[in-house]
Amino acid sequence: MYAANLLNSEWAKLRNIVFMWMGEPMLNYDVMKQAIHIFTDQKKFDLSNRRVTVSTCGIVPGIKKFTQDFPQTSLAISLHAPNDEIRKSIMPVDHTYDIDTLMASLDEYTQKTNKRIFYEYIMINGVNDHIKLADELWKLLEGRLAHVNFIPYNPGEGTASDWYSTTPRFIIEKFQRILEKYGVVSTIRATMWDDIAAACGQLARKKNDEEKTQN
Repeated sequence: MYAANLLNSEWAKLRNIVFMWMGEPMLNYDVMKQAIHIFTDQKKFDLSNRRVTVSTCGIVPGIKKFTQDFPQTSLAISLHAPNDEIRKSIMPVDHTYDIDTLMASLDEYTQKTNKRIFYEYIMINGVNDHIKLADELWKLLEGRLAHVNFIPYNPGEGTASDWYSTTPRFIIEKFQRILEKYGVVSTIRATMWDDIAAACGQLARKKNDEEKTQN
């Protein structure tokens, strides 16, 4: 509401809503469902379902319900690795829903909706950015309606990942070229506000560090 009112005061309009990086939407499904209805209600925000995107780490039961309830709403997946070995090391959800199980649920989504799925891939130096993984990634997505978003890692995210760093730009671009060679569409996400520690994940970390210092 605040963002919509602010934009209205500037003669602009709220155009898109993305559920991302504020908790797992599929684990709060009923509330998320209610919110989507508010955003798309003609008497409220009046957004098209196609203007709403839900990002999930891969909660399969939620994806199945989402497929039935919101076939016109866009879906994004936090993938971050093309195999279970690496994905489990950075994403605990893979211990419950491995990649094969996840991709089967996503195939059901595309079969019902014929919509392209957005795959988020945070590039972490020395963890999931080995060039051979680009080959694994395109093979995983081959024949599927997919758009990969490469996201440079923001240093300082979390508390147990202080040793992580951002993949050099030229490696991300090499990843992208390999995917493009095999027809997988991709985008390198622009990084914003990391120079003042206000990029994704950094504000929460800064606040936690300040609280520890005060205590």
